[in-house]
Amino acid sequence: MTSEIVIIGGGVIGLAIAIELKLRGTNVTVLCRDFQAAATHAAAGMLAPDAENITNEAMLSLCWRSRALYPDWTRKLEELTGLNTGYRPCGILAPVFAEAGGQGAGGRGEVSPSASNFSPAYWLNKEAIHQYQPGLGAEVVGGWWYPEDAQVDNKALAHVLRTAAESIGVELKDGITVEGFLQQQGQVVGVQTNAGIIRAAHYVLASGAWSNELLPLPVVPRKGQMLSVRIPEFAPDLPLKRVLFGQNIYIVPRCDRLVIGATSEDVGFTPNNTPDGIQKLLQAAIRLYPQLKHYPIQEFWWGFRPATPDELPILGTTHCQNLTFATGHYRNGILLTPVTASLIADLILEQKPDPLLADFHYSRFQSQPSTSTPMLTHSANFSNGHHTAISPLPIQDSPLIIAGKTFQSRLMTGTGKYRSIEEMQQSVIASDCQIVTVAVRRVQTKAPGHEGLAEALDWTKIWMLPNTAGCQTAEEAIRVARLGREMAKLLGQEDNNFVKLEVIPDLKYLLPDPIGTLQAAEQLVKEGFAVLPYINADPMLAKRLEEVGCATVMPLASPIGSGQGLKTTANIQIIIENAGIPVVVDAGIGSPSEAAQAMELGADVLLINSAIALSPNPAAMARAMNLATVAGRLAYLAGRMPIKDYASPSSPLTGTITS
Repeated sequence: MTSEIVIIGGGVIGLAIAIELKLRGTNVTVLCRDFQAAATHAAAGMLAPDAENITNEAMLSLCWRSRALYPDWTRKLEELTGLNTGYRPCGILAPVFAEAGGQGAGGRGEVSPSASNFSPAYWLNKEAIHQYQPGLGAEVVGGWWYPEDAQVDNKALAHVLRTAAESIGVELKDGITVEGFLQQQGQVVGVQTNAGIIRAAHYVLASGAWSNELLPLPVVPRKGQMLSVRIPEFAPDLPLKRVLFGQNIYIVPRCDRLVIGATSEDVGFTPNNTPDGIQKLLQAAIRLYPQLKHYPIQEFWWGFRPATPDELPILGTTHCQNLTFATGHYRNGILLTPVTASLIADLILEQKPDPLLADFHYSRFQSQPSTSTPMLTHSANFSNGHHTAISPLPIQDSPLIIAGKTFQSRLMTGTGKYRSIEEMQQSVIASDCQIVTVAVRRVQTKAPGHEGLAEALDWTKIWMLPNTAGCQTAEEAIRVARLGREMAKLLGQEDNNFVKLEVIPDLKYLLPDPIGTLQAAEQLVKEGFAVLPYINADPMLAKRLEEVGCATVMPLASPIGSGQGLKTTANIQIIIENAGIPVVVDAGIGSPSEAAQAMELGADVLLINSAIALSPNPAAMARAMNLATVAGRLAYLAGRMPIKDYASPSSPLTGTITS
C-alpha cells in the first residue's frame, strides 16, 4: 500500500500529528503495534512544566508553549468528537517537607513579571498551605502554588484522539509491527512490516520507547508503575481538590479516585507491577496525604516512558530527507503533544523548521570525531619521530557518512592478530581511525588478544563495528549480530546498530558466501541494523545489497590476510561507479602504496587489519596506512594527469637561452 504520510506509532504523539496533518489536507496512515501499550495509558496527565522545575531553557519554553495551546486544542478535539478530554486548568500544589529546606526547595521561586516568558509561582507557608489544602501530612512545612499548571485525563485524551482521527479519515492500522526502514541514497523508500512493505512520500517516527528498535537513537524504556485508590462513599465530595506534586510522588484527583505515581525504573521492557514499586509509591503518598491509607485500592498498572540521555525529546529532521523524528518525550509526552503536532506539521508541509527545534535535533547525541584535525589536514611530515603540523590543504572533502553517522577518518582498523593488547592500542591511536571492528565471537570466548578489549580502547571516541567473523551460515550471522548490538550497548554505545556482516563457510580460502550474505543482510536490515556486508568484488551482488538497504558494501581486494594487494581492481571500479552508498575496500591490502591505490580508485573507506597487526612495527605501519589513505583520497579528489603516449617537457621551452 502507498500513503502520502505514514506515522509509525499510535500513541498520543502519533495520533495528534496525524490529525494535524489530515486537517491540513494530507492523506495519513498511522501504524500501531499495540494501542494499549503506549506510554499514554500509563501517564497521570499532569501539564506541569512549572511544578516539574524544568531547568533547560529550551525545554521550558517548549513546555510553556504547549501548555498555552491546551485550552483551544482540547476544545477543537471535543468539538470534533463530542467527547470530553478531562482538561482542567486546576493549578498544581507542590508541598515541601522540613528536610527539603523550607522556602525555595522544590520549586523555581517567583519569576520576575518583567521577564519575556513569565509563569508565576507563589510560596505558601505552613499555615497557608494547610489551610489551602486540608489533610496534608504533618511534616509539610510549606509549598509552592503553580496556578498556570493544569491536568488532562490521559486515558480520555487517548480515546478522544483516536476517535477524532477516525472521524476525519486518518487510516489507522492496528497490530502492525514495523521491522525496519528500507533506505536508499538518503531516502526512506518503505517500511518493512509484519503485513508487508508499506510505502509513503514521507515518514514520521513516533514510536516512543520502541524507537531504538528501528534506528540507532538513544531512546530507552523507563518503566513507571502507578496505582489508583477509590474515594470511599463516606468521604466528602472530593476531599483532594488539587494535584499534589511531592518529592518523587504525585497524587492526581479524578472524579471518584486518586491516581498515584510514578516509579522511574531503568529495567528495559520488564513488565508488571512489583511489591517494591507499589510499596514505595504508597509510603510516599501516605506521607504526603495520610488519609488515603484508608481508601480502597482500585487498580495497578505500568508503562514505558521513552527516555533520552538528557531527558529531552528528539524532534525534527533526520539523516533521510523524507523521515521526521518525534520521539523521546519521557515524562512530558502528554504535555508536549499539541506543540509537537504543530511543529512537526509545519516542518513537513511547509518546510518551516521552528528555531526551537534546533535544541531537540538528534545530532546532539552524535559523538565528536576522535581527532581535532580534519582528515585532509593531518600531519604528513616527521621530525625526530614526531608529527609536524602542516597548513590546511586547498581541497575540502565532505565527511564520511554511514547510516546517518558522520566520521572524519576514512581508515577503519581491526583488533585481531596483534602480538599484544599494547601493540593493538598503540596502532589504533597511530592510525587516527574512528571505527574499529571487533569479532563478537572472539570477545565472547575470550580468545587470545581479546580478553581485555572492553577496557583497552576509549569507546567514547571510537565507534565499535561488531563483526560476525566465524559465522558459516546466515542464521549464525544474524544471531551473532544481535549479540554484537548488545555488546556495543554494554560499552556505552546505546545507539550503535552497526554490524560488519561476514558469512564465510569456506575455511580454506575464506571467501564469503554471496547467497548467505544476502539472506542475512535482508533480515538484519529489517531488524534495524546498519549492515556493512563483506563480499567478493561482485558488482551485481553489491547493487542487490544496496537495494535491500545495506549501509555500505565491502568488496575484498584479495583474500583475507593474504597481503596480495589489489587483485579485483576492475570489479571494484564498477562497484564504485554504480554505488549510491559508501564503498569500503576490505581485505588483502598489504602495503601503504596499495592503500593509496585503492583510495585513488574512488573508494570511500579502507578496512585494514592484517597489514598493520603483522608488521614488525604495527604502530608505525598504522600511521603509514593513515597517511596513505589521506594521500589516496586527496589524489582522487585532485584528479590524475592524463596519460600520454609521448613525452612532454615539464619546463617550458619559451624564453630559454640560445647560443
